[in-house]
Amino acid sequence: MKTDDLLNMLGSDRVAEPLPGAVLWRLLLPAALFSFAAMAVGLGVRFPLSQTLLSPEVLPKLVLPLLLGILAAPLALRLAQPLARARLAWLWIIPMLGFGLLVFAYLTTPSQARMMEFTGKTILPCLVSIPALSVPLLAAFLVALRRGAVMAPMRAGLIAGLAAGGLGTAIYALHCTEDSPLFYVTWYGAGIAITAGLGALIGRSVLRW
Repeated sequence: MKTDDLLNMLGSDRVAEPLPGAVLWRLLLPAALFSFAAMAVGLGVRFPLSQTLLSPEVLPKLVLPLLLGILAAPLALRLAQPLARARLAWLWIIPMLGFGLLVFAYLTTPSQARMMEFTGKTILPCLVSIPALSVPLLAAFLVALRRGAVMAPMRAGLIAGLAAGGLGTAIYALHCTEDSPLFYVTWYGAGIAITAGLGALIGRSVLRW
């Protein structure tokens, strides 16, 4: 039997154990609730949300990472199937939107205020909190992916890290008081990148057959 035929047979085999998707959705909600509770208790939720996250300039700091998590999650699950080819083109939409927002903010912010809005006051808390809040979500993804047959463990871990980082960042956005796109596009992106790198490193070990 050829290797490809064997992998196709394994991919179509119906086993008694739950499939990766079922495991993920069972674990992801508790993980998200845990991260939200940790943020609310440890950092605090920013109130009133109606006057912050609903403004056109500020809303993207919640919506963009949330969309990244929503788009990356099914791609990560797809990589749990033998011979699966996940199309990553859709993920580039989020960085492109973020870059466009960053350019717009740069052009519309007075030159004397750009550096202050870029650095803000919470770079370190942002870079620490986003990966920390994303870890429970990343764990849920990795546990789910282990139920499948991942052929590219590092890549699968990277996509899982992007999904977890996006969702964790959306949770952090409910606390963050930095409203300039110059800040949140840059440093949220860095926090997500750290989480994606962590996912790739862990995935290389724990998702290997």
